[in-house]
Amino acid sequence: MAKNLFDKSGDVTAKLAALNIQQEERLARHRAETLRLPYIDLFAFPFEAGLLEIIPKEEAKVAGTVLFYKKGNDLRLGVVNPQVAPFKDLVKRVTERFGFEPQVYIISHHSLKTAIARYQRDEEYVSLATDTISITEEQLNQFEEVLDSFEKLGQRISSVVPTELMSSIMAGAVKMRASDIHVEPRLKEARLRYRIDGVLQDVATFGLDGWKQLLSRVKVISDLKLNVHNVPQEGSFVMHVGETKYDIRVSVLPGGSGEYIVLRLLNRKEGVLSLDNLGMKERDRLVVGEALKESTGLILTAGPTGSGKTTTIVSCLGEVNRPELKIITLEDPIEYRIMGIEQTEIDLDSGYTFAVGLRSILRQDPDIIFVGEMRDNETVETSIHAAMTGHLVFSTIHSNDASGVILRLIGMGVMPYVLAPAIDLIIAQRLVRLVCKECAEEYKVDRKTKEHISDVMDGLSEQVFDRKILNDPNLKFMRPKGCSECGQTGYRGRIGVFEVMLVKGELEEAVLRGENALTIREVAHRQGMTTIRQDAYLKVINKKTSVEEVERISEE
Repeated sequence: MAKNLFDKSGDVTAKLAALNIQQEERLARHRAETLRLPYIDLFAFPFEAGLLEIIPKEEAKVAGTVLFYKKGNDLRLGVVNPQVAPFKDLVKRVTERFGFEPQVYIISHHSLKTAIARYQRDEEYVSLATDTISITEEQLNQFEEVLDSFEKLGQRISSVVPTELMSSIMAGAVKMRASDIHVEPRLKEARLRYRIDGVLQDVATFGLDGWKQLLSRVKVISDLKLNVHNVPQEGSFVMHVGETKYDIRVSVLPGGSGEYIVLRLLNRKEGVLSLDNLGMKERDRLVVGEALKESTGLILTAGPTGSGKTTTIVSCLGEVNRPELKIITLEDPIEYRIMGIEQTEIDLDSGYTFAVGLRSILRQDPDIIFVGEMRDNETVETSIHAAMTGHLVFSTIHSNDASGVILRLIGMGVMPYVLAPAIDLIIAQRLVRLVCKECAEEYKVDRKTKEHISDVMDGLSEQVFDRKILNDPNLKFMRPKGCSECGQTGYRGRIGVFEVMLVKGELEEAVLRGENALTIREVAHRQGMTTIRQDAYLKVINKKTSVEEVERISEE
């Protein structure tokens, strides 16, 4: 009997609660009509909880509001009472930060409670703007004491609460000079790695709760879809570190244990390197300088991803950038901002590809063109046509060496009799790490290493390489050791190693005849070209890098 009475009491309570909710919704609709604003019931509204994080939970409570929808310039706020001062202040700040005024909807107290309940926990949010994040100097300075090793840095990041994880990861990356941040979920934890001087370094592991919050935050600020987990997504946001701005390129990729996150950091303050600072030896620098005096032709840089191809091209553009010339670029994405040059970016979603963009650029009457990458036959064909009809064209291509570029282009359908007169210069390259000036130590070179280097340098003239150096019994090279300045890696900074092939004279004739890669390489060597590996060992002899580093890049 008692059980039946309890059941009935429960039914009555549930009915009263439902009636109260209905009454609240009626009052909200009435307020909306009075204020001439739209009304919405958020109880079953399909918005992602992560979207709420744009506005701090406590601020949302005080203002009686929630952000329930954002797509492009369409931003919608639900509010119980739009006439209270905290809400008016919030709208003003949102408008200033986004550059447009949000749409305001009237909601009930029940809708507000429902939305507030979706906040996972109280957090210190990075910003009201979805496409920016700020790191203070104070946050950066907190990492000074742990930067002498990756182990200490990892312990610091692993110990922070999930709500502070993103700012800690970003601050650590800036302090450690990382170019990329990798966050990789596993079954029970997530792994954090930084790419520093081209090499991935393990930094820390942390719980999956932290990874989930980090993923949500990254998606919110880079305007990615929060409810999409099974397809790759790409986006970007801006990070402010004091007075310095970083463009952060975001890639999210579905994996077996969750979505992998990769963030690439591009410092806007990093200026364009001059050709003299890339690491080219005198012969290569002179050859490149002569090619840049031409008004027509094709200049290519080659190498794998992350080998510095774009940096070299941008340095070349800096050399030829003059007020009387019109230079237009087509990039994916724009990595360096260059004064006096018109820079454009491809947009695959809208169909603005390299091929389409290049055709449009040619109608703008440019003198010099930079096409970010030779990706398809149409781009190659149009670029070569432009190079033969009065334009100086720069581009990059994936190839292991300079002679391989010739074969790659022929394989893409370019006839040798068209390619030979069109192409002027090919620069194949890699990046090697510089030994840390603070801790690198000298050591006496053994006989086996000398013999190996002698074999690699076979065929070089005495002007390029004096073999007597290897006969010195006291010859010393540098090797990495590790200190607090370099994060115990033994290396700090990078320099280019190059294979510079000028397609003129005998070499142009060899290309015209359709010779194989070996013959083309032999002709190039007779003209003074060194291979990437030879150039790298010259830098070992000059005590800029190590033998181990040369062997590492030789395996790429």
